[in-house]
Amino acid sequence: MPLTRRQFVVGSSLTAAYAASGVARIGGLVYGQTSGVNDILVVLYLRGGIDGLNFAAPVNEPNYVASRPNLRLRESGTDAGLPLANPIGNGIDFRLHPSARPLLDVYQAGALAIVHATGLTVANRSHFDAQSLMEGGVPSSRQPTGWLTRHITTSGGQSGAIPTLAASNSLPGSLIGSGSAIAMPNLTNFALPGDPTIFPAMTRMYSGTTPLHMAGFNAISAIQNVNNAIGRPPTGGTLPAYSPENGASYAQPETQTGSLGSALITIARLIKLDIGLRIATLDVGGWDTHNNQGLTTGTYATNVDSLARNLLAFYNDMVRYRQRVTLVAMSEFGRTLRENQSGGTDHGRASIMLVLGGAVNGGRMYGTWPGLASQALDGGDLAVTTDYRQVLAEIVVRRLRNPQLSAVFPGLGNYRPLGIVQGSDLPTT
Repeated sequence: MPLTRRQFVVGSSLTAAYAASGVARIGGLVYGQTSGVNDILVVLYLRGGIDGLNFAAPVNEPNYVASRPNLRLRESGTDAGLPLANPIGNGIDFRLHPSARPLLDVYQAGALAIVHATGLTVANRSHFDAQSLMEGGVPSSRQPTGWLTRHITTSGGQSGAIPTLAASNSLPGSLIGSGSAIAMPNLTNFALPGDPTIFPAMTRMYSGTTPLHMAGFNAISAIQNVNNAIGRPPTGGTLPAYSPENGASYAQPETQTGSLGSALITIARLIKLDIGLRIATLDVGGWDTHNNQGLTTGTYATNVDSLARNLLAFYNDMVRYRQRVTLVAMSEFGRTLRENQSGGTDHGRASIMLVLGGAVNGGRMYGTWPGLASQALDGGDLAVTTDYRQVLAEIVVRRLRNPQLSAVFPGLGNYRPLGIVQGSDLPTT
């Protein structure tokens, strides 16, 4: 069947959208150009400010006990947390939230590290501002590009059909300014519907050397290559069922668009296709627990359960790729030390970061515990003792082999690796 004018016009307009900035959008997907490294980094953003004090709880800290009469984990009983080996803090008994039990075995196996008292070094309790700064890779002054964009640029770019993926409907702040990212929640609609002749026609149309032509050509190639790899026509069709490996069981199906499980399955699929994925981002909200936070039941416990089950599933599913895949989870801030009168916690200061993977020196906590005594608090809350960028910088240097930290994280200062991930350090600039 010949290509209709409507199919050509629709295909051309979808491909050309955003191309003036070097990025093409196809069917809601954003595609640009990149080039690569051997390891794969997955960045999970926990939007809303996760309560780190109840994820890895200092159950015997006197001020924690006094400040949370209802919202605190105990050392024993029905509200007891799970003991964590190798804690930080002299004499502090840190307990993992019971809803995070699926991660305890991964922690004990040495593949999960917890960094406590981490965050922005300059206090900021606004969701919008704190997220913008953190994804920009800076403490207090917004940047026109994201830290992942600057990593990609300074490491020489990437190659492959889809080297950079945002498993969501839009690019996160960390990828602002990137010409290397596709934004899509899953592979269901990663196609260009219409007559098959649309592809050679559009390939000829975008055969030039301008940024518009190159972005369009790469987008078309990505659609063809990915769909060929998953076994369906590039014009779309039913997405083949996905079978996780190694007994992995995600908390949500791939079809539940917007869920953490669906996003991780999409990332796992693309990693296993071996078509060049090197950077992936995803996010999950629901951590802004001002009201009815709950302890071992309720909103917070439900979110922790989903997070833990999905991270365990992803780790198990990546059995053949564990040494290459590092996942880091972060949030804009923690919650207040004191519970509020609405059964929740408000915007606080320091929180936690999680680092998961086969090349992680896990099974222990990292960072410096400042304590919760009144004189150690920052604005009444847990103080930041580890700049979140030091955690990311160590991954960038040791796993992604990019030493240009002054460009990736402006104003970071001295590089101080905590030893969270394996790999050698390079002379940093």
